[in-house]
Amino acid sequence: MKKNLSDFSRAQLAQLGREYMLAAQFNSRTGYAALRMKHGDESYKEIAITNWLAVSPVYTQRMQKAMGFAGGTDVPTIFKGLQLECGFTHQYFDVHFEVFSPDKGRFWLKSCGPLLETEPRGEAAVKVMCHDIEDPTFDGTAIATNPRARVRPVHRPPRLPTHSGNHCEWSVFIDYDAEPLTEPAVTTVMRGTKLAQVVIPRSASREAGGMDDYSGPVFEQLQLEQLSHAALVVVCKEMAIQNHLLINSLMIAIAEKYGQEAAYAVAEFQMTGSGWVMSNRLRDWLGCAAGGIDAIIDVCAIHPAFQPCEYHAFEIEKTGASSASIRIRECSALHEKAELSLGWFAALQRGQTAGLEAIMKGVDPRAQLVARDGDAMSWDIIVDEILVESPDPLAVQIAKGTVLYQTKLEDHIQLLQIKESVSG
Repeated sequence: MKKNLSDFSRAQLAQLGREYMLAAQFNSRTGYAALRMKHGDESYKEIAITNWLAVSPVYTQRMQKAMGFAGGTDVPTIFKGLQLECGFTHQYFDVHFEVFSPDKGRFWLKSCGPLLETEPRGEAAVKVMCHDIEDPTFDGTAIATNPRARVRPVHRPPRLPTHSGNHCEWSVFIDYDAEPLTEPAVTTVMRGTKLAQVVIPRSASREAGGMDDYSGPVFEQLQLEQLSHAALVVVCKEMAIQNHLLINSLMIAIAEKYGQEAAYAVAEFQMTGSGWVMSNRLRDWLGCAAGGIDAIIDVCAIHPAFQPCEYHAFEIEKTGASSASIRIRECSALHEKAELSLGWFAALQRGQTAGLEAIMKGVDPRAQLVARDGDAMSWDIIVDEILVESPDPLAVQIAKGTVLYQTKLEDHIQLLQIKESVSG
């Protein structure tokens, strides 16, 4: 079993990085679905804007530092950040970038997975996503690099029946005459979390090849296979941090509007749906589709719910042919300020374990989670040899019913030894 991300090859880490990006999209699908079901469609827009504005500047600047392009204030720096953030999950979003000058560029989406998910719900739903939410959140991401940066649509949905070609196109520029945008207060609050401040050390590469950083020119499309082994380990961990920052900021926004109990309900629903389907995908990726206790242990070792290990600390040990123990150990995730920690681990601390059991069931539906006496953060995992058929929980049905769940990611093996930039 490979217990550490660094044990995997470059090719595998590139695949895993894309899976971690997908996890953020599953979190959105299930979390926002729970929000709409419990509080109505109108709740979605305001909460979604706050959710992304709260943390996208934080994790954008983290990735800038991690990948060696911090300090820039130009459009290329903005584009590099967008290429390495879960909001533009590779392949689910087919995004291309072009730099015209340090102060101007464009990006366009040949295909947008969320649009394909949303269009069946009608034009009004498309406008909420592509207009109401994108306008402030795109600018919010850009101001992490330059407070005078602006992102404006060239064209965007709703699409006419006769529309063909790119789903949308956006112009990005530095407007030196504009009033600088200020960071939202909620972003400043999120910077104060232990999660936002966690340090990810970089170890030596275990395999030759690839870029150690992204300090060079912008690629039209950055593929993770272009990065070095050491860089990919860091990128995977940073993607996991992006996931958890978004989880926590969503729950904080819900708690402020609807109360903490409402936030914890959404957190458990989200963890159940997203955790389950990510276990499905990682189980298949590891080649252990038959399930069993060994497969559960292997999947948990790399599941984004438990990454990065510098923030989340857990141990899982096999205790029998069909059983294991899992324990959340002392770690920063358990010591966030109460008002800043309403995510998955906080739900576990409250005894809400449906999401944790769902992660196990996503590997093997026979799995059961049993609390251990005397330790509120320790459980037994038991795989019952006799499977009693039961319908998937609603959260899982929602996650599986998406275009996202059917996404088949493609490798770019030829890029493991090749790098070619398209703009300066």
